[in-house]
Amino acid sequence: MACLARGCFVKLVEWCPVPVLQRGRHVVLNRYSLRLITLSLILFVPLAGLGFYSAEWPIYLQLLPLFLSLFLFGIPHGGADHLLLWGMLRKDSWPKRITALAIYTLIALAYFIFWDFQPSAAVLFFLGLTVFHWGQGDRYISVQVHEATYLYRSKVLTVIHILSRGSIPILVPGYLNNDTYRNVVEALVSSGRQASYHAEWVSSYPLFFLLVPLGLTAVKILAASFCIRKKEIRPFCIDSIESVALFGWFLFIPTFWAIGCYFALWHSLRHALRILSTDTLGSQLLDSKQYLKLNIRWLQLTGLMTFIALIGMWIIFALPFSVHGIELDWLAKALIGISVLTLPHTVVVSCMDRIQLKV
Repeated sequence: MACLARGCFVKLVEWCPVPVLQRGRHVVLNRYSLRLITLSLILFVPLAGLGFYSAEWPIYLQLLPLFLSLFLFGIPHGGADHLLLWGMLRKDSWPKRITALAIYTLIALAYFIFWDFQPSAAVLFFLGLTVFHWGQGDRYISVQVHEATYLYRSKVLTVIHILSRGSIPILVPGYLNNDTYRNVVEALVSSGRQASYHAEWVSSYPLFFLLVPLGLTAVKILAASFCIRKKEIRPFCIDSIESVALFGWFLFIPTFWAIGCYFALWHSLRHALRILSTDTLGSQLLDSKQYLKLNIRWLQLTGLMTFIALIGMWIIFALPFSVHGIELDWLAKALIGISVLTLPHTVVVSCMDRIQLKV
């Protein structure tokens, strides 16, 4: 099919690889620092007001952001993985493309099978994987969008930054919302083993969920304050304010609402910005502020694989998992489906980081 950039008809699906270049098109990204901050405020301030009272709502309303994330940014933000994977191949050919897709699929299937044999270990792995993946996503934005270049100079600070940003959404909800956290863990494990599971360890050490991310965040801010140069004061302040704001969000906003909004409108939306800035046409549309065409380009890049992923999610929903209650049954299946997609997606993002961030 003819390319959109050539002025021909609009194609539905992009098949051409997206070249992953060193540091991406960071000049375009740098211009989006203030816009991204503004958008985050516009989205999360009213959502915080709503979410603060969401614990009193029916469970289906509490889960609404997570459900919507399956279609809005959440699942789609990994829909361009195949194009990015192909763009990192040294020599492009259809046999290599098929091999790359086969490896991607096998990684997902292996993890799905792992859920059935070792659900307890699969849950812990999922939590650790998400800490790393969400942390690495925020690290990229801090460096490429907000220009926190001090993260380039210290690998130790980079590791602390990743662990801090990733542990905030994964661990902090387990402090004030410990019962909910425990129910979700028990539902996830029980869905795999089809037997009742009691996660006493979640309730035994509630301070763990507060002190670990708090300590990591404090160490990160303190260590960075000694490393920054004069021109890095602004990105350091942005990074610190974001960390504190996220900590407050996950500490005081009920778990389901907090996670659902964050997944769709923070992590996934920011990764979408990364994908579009990496894509040649997407970068041009970002630079020229042609947002309608940018939406079309997003659908071209992610539409097909998102559709396939949603079919896979539907298959998971159809499987006869045994869990506690209809709502948590749905939630457990959704989280297992997301986890299966997250593992190969994290591998792709890590490969992109090695090229774009030289890590």
